[in-house]
This record gives sequence, structure tokens and C-alpha cells, in this order.
Amino acid sequence: MTSLPWAAPQGRRRKRALIAGAAAVVLLAGGGITWWALAGDGDPMDHVEVSGGKLVTGDSDSFGDGEDCDDTDDFAYNDCDSYGDSDATTYEFVYKITNKGDEPANYSVLVNGFDEDGEFIGQTYIGTTHLAAGKTDADKGEFDEYVNLEDGHDLSDIKTVKVAYVERMALAN
Repeated sequence: MTSLPWAAPQGRRRKRALIAGAAAVVLLAGGGITWWALAGDGDPMDHVEVSGGKLVTGDSDSFGDGEDCDDTDDFAYNDCDSYGDSDATTYEFVYKITNKGDEPANYSVLVNGFDEDGEFIGQTYIGTTHLAAGKTDADKGEFDEYVNLEDGHDLSDIKTVKVAYVERMALAN
């Protein structure tokens, strides 16, 4: 029997088949491990809900009892006395972030505001840090005078809010 010039001897073919099979197993195992690691917490968009929304003129609940205000820095937007008697208009909405993962996590969320025609008006940020697995953080978020609004809109034009983007950062502790 004569061998064809392009065909490898039978021992070499078997070795190539074993190498190709081992490479396929490694790739499949790597893909499976990656899928398992990434799929465990689901889509972080499913961890956040926003609802309601109303235009508020006057006292805002965002900095109740001076909990998040700061008179020690150079910025006026977070001064404690600027919120108690403020006539500033805000658009407030309710949010709920639930950590559906297996470990503590930080969440950064972008919320979009839309007018009655569904046109984008502006965007604001909400978030929470070190939220334990299975726990929920619920509070009010707002669009305020510091949010840049599109095309000459004002806060009274906001009719609905929707979650635009969620980043979930799992923590080791």
C-alpha cells in the first residue's frame, strides 16, 4: 500500500485528533465557567425599579433632617440650609434597588426622564453602596436644577422615568 503525500501517518493522525479533542474540551470548559460566573446574578437591569414621579416645588425630601448635606465644602448645592426653605423645583420619583446576586454589591444607575410624547428630556443618577445579597434599598431620586435638560425643556415637562443603565459591581466582602 502506498501512502498519499499529503496524508499523515496513522500515529500522527491519532495524535492530532487527541490534541484537537483536548483543545475543544478546554474551550468548552472555559466557556462554561465564564457563563456560570457571569450568569449567576442575572441582568442587573432586573434589579432596579423606578416608579411614580411628581413635580415638587418648595421643600424637597431628598435631604431630610440634614442627613446628606455638607456645609464644610465649597459647593452650595449640598448646603444644609439650602434645602429646608428652598423654592427650587424638582421632579421626584421612587426607586427600589434589590441585590439579586449572591454577594454584596454596589449599584450605579442612570435614569432617563421623558416628556408626554416619549421624547428624552434629561438624565439623572441614583445608586447604592455595599448592598447585601437579597437586600433592598428604596428611596426617592430626583431631577433638579443641576440636571441638564434637552432642547429648552424644564422639569415640568417630565412625565415618565425609566431605568436607562445599571452597573452592578460585586464586592468580595
